[in-house]
Parts: sequence; C-alpha cells; structure tokens
Amino acid sequence: KISTVVHLISSTAFGVTALSISSTSTSDSMVGNRIRNSLGANTLRKLAKRAARQDETNNLDLGGISWLEHINLVVGTRPQAETFYEELLGFSADRSKSFHVNLGQQQFHLAPAKEGDTKPQIITGSVGLVVPDLDSVRERITQSSESLQGTSFEVLADNIDEEGSLTVSCPCGNTIHLYCAKRDSSALQPSVNVPQKMTNMHAPGGTYSSDNLAVRGQPGIRYVEVACPVGTTAAIEKFYKEMLGCTVSQLSGEDGQIIAVQVGPGVHLIYSESSSVTSEDYNAMEGVHICIYVPSFKSLYDRLSDKNLLFTNPRFTHLDTCDTWEEAMASRTLRFKDIIDLDTGDKILELEHETRPMKHGQYMKVPYYVPK
Repeated sequence: KISTVVHLISSTAFGVTALSISSTSTSDSMVGNRIRNSLGANTLRKLAKRAARQDETNNLDLGGISWLEHINLVVGTRPQAETFYEELLGFSADRSKSFHVNLGQQQFHLAPAKEGDTKPQIITGSVGLVVPDLDSVRERITQSSESLQGTSFEVLADNIDEEGSLTVSCPCGNTIHLYCAKRDSSALQPSVNVPQKMTNMHAPGGTYSSDNLAVRGQPGIRYVEVACPVGTTAAIEKFYKEMLGCTVSQLSGEDGQIIAVQVGPGVHLIYSESSSVTSEDYNAMEGVHICIYVPSFKSLYDRLSDKNLLFTNPRFTHLDTCDTWEEAMASRTLRFKDIIDLDTGDKILELEHETRPMKHGQYMKVPYYVPK
C-alpha cells in the first residue's frame, strides 16, 4: 500500500506554512510505530466488518446498547476545532447554540479548554469516521493546514488502495481514521437478486450489508477504538454483557486480544489490549464521554447502583443528575464512568457513558447535516 505523509513545516521568516509530502510503502504495523496505541486504519476496517458480520450471524436482536449518538471531547481553541472538524473533515455545524458538529446522524459535542479548569482530552486508541468522499478531504488539507499550524494536526497515513483510508491527528492529538462512504456506494452489487427488495439491500454487497463501513447507509462514527491494559478484555467483555446486556464479538488474532462491543447497527466500541499505553495516556482520556441509548434503563440503573457506579458529572448538572432514581427518571439520563472487573471490583479504565432510555426525546434525532 502507498502511504502519503504530510508534515507541517513552519517558516517564521516568511510567515507561511509549507507542506512536505512524501510517499512510502506502508503497512499498518509500520504506521503503528507512529500512531501509538492504535491498530491502524486497515486492520480496524477488517475488524469492524468482521464484528458487524458476527453481530448478524445468529439473530438480529439489538440488546444492551441501541445507539451511539455522540462523542464529547474537550478540545483546544474553538477556531482550531472548527477548522479541523468543519472545514477539513466536512462536519456540519449544528444549528443549536451548542458547539456541536454533525456527521450523518451522529455528532461530536466539543468544548474549548479553559486554562486552569479543563484541558484537551485524548482517546487512548482512535475514532473511525466514514465521510462522504476521501478525495474531497484530501483536497481540503492544504487550505486548512495553515490555520492548524502549531497544533498536533498531522496527516499520518494515506492508504491508496482499493478501499482507501486516511489517518490524521486532530489539533489536540486524537487519532482519526477516515473511510469513504463513496467507495461503499460504488461497490454495490448484491450477492442475491430476488423479488424482495429488502433482501437484496441487506445481502452481501447490498446497501445495508454488514460489509459496508457506512453507518446505516450514510456517513458517521463507525467505531471508537480504546486501547486497554493487557489481560483486561475478558473482564471488559463480562462488564458489558452482564451490566448492559451487550453483544460482544471476540476478534482476537495476530493483533492480540481484541473485542468489539455493539453500540448500534454496525457501530462498535473496539477494545484492544496494548502494552504501550501509559498512565499518562489514561489520564489524558479522563473526562471523554460517549452518549448511548439503552432499552432497559431502570434495570441498568439498579445494577449500576448496586455496584456504586452511578456518576453525576459536575460539568453537566445543568443538564442532568442521577444521584437518585427520581433524578435519573426526571432527566431521562444516567451516567457511569468506570469500567470495572466485576469479579474483583477493580477499576480497569475510565470512559464515561452518558446513558439515555429509548424513550428520551432525542432518541434517533436527525441533526442538521449537509455532506461535502
């Protein structure tokens, strides 16, 4: 595979930013030396597709978590985040007063860092996004790069193969793997041809095939990869199965112990064991939260309460609290942040889950989004 690496080079004498572009033969293992704690775009694409196929092997039930709506991150400055997410990646600015950016039917909720209060957050692994067209993103790199000078923005890998992927570092250092929804559309060729239209659309090669990376047929958040300590995926799997009733796929192979937790149709949390993750990495991720929807809200509340895992986030008390069932029911939200070993009670890692019932008023909302 050919990988194009783009570096920002600052020239203070002329006040400009130049682009240095080099092409090399790159595999995920080679790229991984520079993209620490991530399995790499191509490996993750294969794992995400395999997990989606496993989800549908025996039944089509969607228990546990029905939808991943958004990721909440503290970022650097707002202008830098707007340049990266909106101008470069092609997210649409939400029409609300909040700093939300939209991709398909999912969102990033962003908050600029405040000195002495909050600092930018970095996910230990990566986020996999499906955008309408990778070539359009590539064309916007040059025009966006000058505004991102002095940040952690970098094009880390550009895999020009049959399916294609692009890996970038956001201005704060988060690794983002990008995939092309357009490639899914151009490859559509259902493996069956029967009178039933829906059968054709869900068959391999169809619009809604699990072989596609698009989220429900459109751009969106395909996966969140979380690098976790060696020897913990079994306990993480048990946590999601017993506490939330999730479908979990075991994807272990040459890459080590890996699991994928289903968090919506074709959407996953991918936990991969990594010996290179440091305590500083975990500290940098603290405060990141994902927003999910569940079908069994009250029973989940009770299970979390029994384990003393409920969490009212002081940053969001203007939105919701969950110290009592009455509070959680009134705001239709509960939160927990610690993933624990259910056998020992030990904390494995922190990833806050803002959790809502499917009867929440914003379930499956359709945010403002214009593909570009």
